[in-house]
Formats: sequence, C-alpha cells, structure tokens
Amino acid sequence: MSLKKTLKPIKKRIKNSNTAFATIKRVYRHLSMYTDKEILKYYHVDNIEELEEHIESIKKTLLYDNQSKRDKLEDIDSCFCLDGKKEFKYLYKSRKDAQKQIEYTYRSKKIRLKLYPCPYHLGWHLSRY
Repeated sequence: MSLKKTLKPIKKRIKNSNTAFATIKRVYRHLSMYTDKEILKYYHVDNIEELEEHIESIKKTLLYDNQSKRDKLEDIDSCFCLDGKKEFKYLYKSRKDAQKQIEYTYRSKKIRLKLYPCPYHLGWHLSRY
C-alpha cells in the first residue's frame, strides 16, 4: 500500500472539516470570528464528526419541515396577514398566479400592484405601490 493511498482518507477528513467550519462562518455571521474550537463548543460537540452529524440532522429536519409546508399549501388560500383595511390578504400559491393578477388589475383598473413573499406561509401577496 502506498503512502499516498493511506493519506487520502486523512486529507479528505481535513478538507471536509475545513469546509464545514468555513460554511458555518459564512452562513452564521455571528460565528465568523470564532475559532474552530469555539464553534465546536458553541454547538456542544467535541469533534468535527459530531458537528457534521448535527448539521445532517438539521438538514433532515429542514427538508421535512419544507415538505410538510408544501403539503399544507394545497389547503391554504388565505393567511393571517392583514391589508390596510384590516382584512385578511389573499395568498397566491405561485408567483405566476400573483403576476397574472397584477397584469389583470392593471389592464382592467389601471391600479399598479407589486408582489412580495408572505412572511408566514409559502405563497405571495399583492400590495399597491
């Protein structure tokens, strides 16, 4: 067995650990100045392997939550966001549907609208300029 082959797994582990720490520092700005040891302490783990397990667990949870929200989206056509008159806003399921409504409203009533993502549900709301 060559020395190159025996060092390959170690090199891969070092590369992965550097990537994990760099990603955490980039995504979570409040951790950007932490050392690698401080990041491990922040997440209450002892080594990079435990940190990677924690990251994978978070990814699975987020994927599950997103799928759950998508499943519920089929039943939602309004949400608890209120307009200027304190009435519930209509929730458009897709950006395309919201854009069609914007175009229709401008053609028929000459009212300019803009769209924005709902901060609480998966969908879009319209607002006047």
